[in-house]
Amino acid sequence: MKLNQKVMAIIGTAVMTVFMAACSTFAESDTNSAQARDPLVAYFSYSGNTEEAAKQIAEYTGGTLAEIQRAVPYEDVNTEGEEELNSNARPEITISIDNVEDYDTIFVGYPIWWDEAPMVISTFLESYDFTDKRIIPFCTSASDSIDNSLHIFEELVPDAVIEEGLTANDEEEIEPWLRELGFDKG
Repeated sequence: MKLNQKVMAIIGTAVMTVFMAACSTFAESDTNSAQARDPLVAYFSYSGNTEEAAKQIAEYTGGTLAEIQRAVPYEDVNTEGEEELNSNARPEITISIDNVEDYDTIFVGYPIWWDEAPMVISTFLESYDFTDKRIIPFCTSASDSIDNSLHIFEELVPDAVIEEGLTANDEEEIEPWLRELGFDKG
């Protein structure tokens, strides 16, 4: 090869390498942006009611479901749950996803027990940095509204943006609430 052809081949290879690297970075950031736009729907459900609400929210928003579980399952939820609440305990939890902090919007769902969120929710909120994240509480309850349980969000994640919560007992109320929050069907 002549000198000019070698120089042109080197320049062409360099340009192609830069172009491919730029495309790869763009694709990676586009994937991360898509994930950041889609919400995480983290929930604790003892009897399955909160799980059903969480599934409906995830389906409507295109969100990712993440189940929060107590590391040691309750044997007697009435006794153990109330003892945790009265002692302000932080039971160890597991969650079915590793990248909670990658999400900008996190729905947090739970049943109401003794007019409060179960203490596993406090453990969850204290386990991650939710600074500047959008947190959207929802609950299910046989008789109580979400109102008395909301204090934990202000106390435990004061640097997050806490949105209006919903007592999600009626499936027909979930979609209008999500639309009010700015979500379109996913």
